[in-house]
Formats: sequence, structure tokens, C-alpha cells
Amino acid sequence: MKFLIKTWGCQMNALDSDKMAGLLQSLGYEATEEEDEADVILLNTCSVREGPENKVFTELGRLRPLKERRNVLLGLVGCVAQQEKVEVFRRAPYVDLVMGPRGVKHLPELLLQARYQHAMDTDFHDDSILFPDQFIARSHPTKAYITVMEGCNKQCTFCIVPATRGREVCRPLGDILEEARRAVGEGYLEVELLGQNVNCWKEEGRDFADLLAAVSDLPGVRRLRFTTSHPRHFPLAAADLMAERANLCPYLHLPVQAGSDAVLKAMRRQYDRAWYLGLIGQIRARVPEIAFSSDVIVGFPGETEEDFEQTLDVVRQAEYDTLFSFRFSPRPGTPAEGMGPVPEEVARERHQRLLDLQLEIQTRRFAAAVGRTVEVLVEGPSKKGGQFMGRSPDNKVVNFTSNQPAATNTLVQVNITRSNVNSLLGQAVEG
Repeated sequence: MKFLIKTWGCQMNALDSDKMAGLLQSLGYEATEEEDEADVILLNTCSVREGPENKVFTELGRLRPLKERRNVLLGLVGCVAQQEKVEVFRRAPYVDLVMGPRGVKHLPELLLQARYQHAMDTDFHDDSILFPDQFIARSHPTKAYITVMEGCNKQCTFCIVPATRGREVCRPLGDILEEARRAVGEGYLEVELLGQNVNCWKEEGRDFADLLAAVSDLPGVRRLRFTTSHPRHFPLAAADLMAERANLCPYLHLPVQAGSDAVLKAMRRQYDRAWYLGLIGQIRARVPEIAFSSDVIVGFPGETEEDFEQTLDVVRQAEYDTLFSFRFSPRPGTPAEGMGPVPEEVARERHQRLLDLQLEIQTRRFAAAVGRTVEVLVEGPSKKGGQFMGRSPDNKVVNFTSNQPAATNTLVQVNITRSNVNSLLGQAVEG
């Protein structure tokens, strides 16, 4: 018996897929990349935006002939499954299994049920928190993703995550440390702590900075990252730790979403532009070499040209190394779904202006690395022939040449000789 898992979305989805893969392997299944070999196909989905959601149902339709020809067991899992629930069976009655992201540990019994009838579990279990990490089939070559909290208590008007991931649940510190120790024992040099609002983690008087310090203290953790941080809850004590500790990577994803106070208020983001930029400044003062990334929504309902100009101004001041930007996508059941949309042609034009600005900033910031020597954690051969690929501490992709083979999951010093928009190029320092 063989299985195939297709994954859309964030690091949390990638880790959920690794958990499902591990469970299937424990049942005797083997992984395959070939649809015609698979006995079980699971689509692990993201519903943050409308585009990926539509692609999932298109993919289900494409797989229907395979289902009818080979009677493969077909499952829709993840956030779209949680969002649509029983509606999945109406839209695609040939689907056998529907499972939300909080039900991962229940996959074996759902598979058994799905062989006889439609199977569904969209309850908000604590599976992500209680999942036995020994069953995770980690797929990343260098990094161990570790769940520290699940869900979100925020009420951002555009966001469906609270509906698909549930309310916040925090994992005990002892369990997190045990998983990190096991990951290091398996050879992983890098750990990335995951949560929808990762810096909301807490336990009996301990906060997120305490968690960072505890994981950072573990022998063998050469690099430590975390995502995603909500600006309102980012503790400056965490920035102090990043400044003090070499294994805390100088990279922070800090979603701003918009630069206009009016839009931020309509989004219920709980901060204004001045506060957000002040936080950026305080963090950068502590960690001058830090690289920021962010999310921006263009064309949120009611956004005026002046509002958008203020977003551009925040991007100019923050100087993100990477920016993930999207046109507003109404999500079912969210307050913003019923708000009057910005005309599509206006949103497209604004989005292009934002992309042009970020291209200018990003090109300049990447070029600043030329001439420096950076430590690269090697992920494997590069898609560029004859080169290797890895990431710097500040999360930049580095393609490099080396006179000797660079083994995956090793640290290599690389002299940066050239920059592109999204990557750096260099030569390994020998000796």
C-alpha cells in the first residue's frame, strides 16, 4: 500500500503533512510521488485566500477519473476541509475522507471508516499539541518544525484562521524541549517553532521569551527560528535574546497587513502605523543585522488611494527583505466578506506599485551582502547545475560553488560575490 500527500500553504501545513506521513508509515504504507501508484491520496489544504482553495477543488476534479479507475482512497484534509466540512461531499461526492487540521492524530481510524462510507472529523481536538513527535516523518533536509501552540484568539476581520484552526492551545514546555532534544539527536541543526500566533505561547508564568531561552539553551541547537509573530504580542525580551545569542537567527516575520490607521482599525489589528514602526525601530536598534519579512493585503474594503500611499510609506520605512503581498480575498464567514470591495482593476494597479517598490528595496538590501562572508546551512544541490544551495542565518537563499562537495545539513562559510532579487551567489571558503 502506498500514499501520496499534496500540500498547500504554510509551515504548519507542511508539518501536518509530515505527521500524516509518519502515521501512514507506521501503518505499513510507503510514500510515493506517482499518482498511479498511490492507494491513498490526501490533499492538505490552505484557505487563507480564495485562489488556493479553488485550486484544491480543481485538483479534486482532475483526480476523479483516477478515483473511478483505481478506487484510490481520496481525502481532503487541512483548512479547506475544516471550512467546508460536509459541503465537500456535496461538491465532490467521490471524496472519501474529510479531516480538519486539528484531527491529524485521528487519521488511522478515519482511513478505516472511509473504506466503507464517507468519513469526517472536523472537531477541534488538541492533536497538534498532543501528537507524538516520534511518528513525524520529517521531510525538510535541515530543519525540524516543532508545534508550540495552535489556533488563534484574534478577531481580524479578514482572517479565517480562527474558524479553521480553532482557539489558542499552548503546548507544555517540557514536551517542546523533549521534541527539540530528539530532533537534535536525529541530526537536525536547526529548529523552527511554529504557531499561528507563536509569541502568544505561555505556561504558568512563563512567556515566549522564556520558551526561546529554554530551546536556545539546548546543546546542539545551532539555529533557532520561529513563526508567525503577531506584532501586538512580540516581546522585546525576545529581541534582546536575538541580540545576545548566536543561535537565535536574526530574522523575523512580522505581518503588518496595511499601513493606514483607518484600514488597520477596520482589520482589527490592534495597533496603528506609528506603533508598528516604533516596534520595528526598537527591534532593529537591538539587532541591527536583522532581516524583516511581512504580509500586506492590498485593496482591503474601503481602502482609498491615500490609505494605500500610507502602506507604501510603511514599506519604505520598514525596509523588508522579503514581502508577501496579496490582493484582498474575501473569506466566508468573516466580517470583511460583506464589506464593499475595492474595484479589481484598482487593486491590481496598486498591487503592482507595491511589487515595484519592494523590488527596489529588496534588490538594494540583497546587494548589501556582496563582499561579506556568511554561514550557510546546506540544504542540498542547487537547481543551478554544479552548485549547492542553503540559507544564511537571516533566511536568505544562497547558491554557491565549492571545490569540495558540500554535504547536506552541514554549515559552510560562503563569500558572497553576487546578488539577485531573491537569492545570493557565492564561493565556499576553503580550509
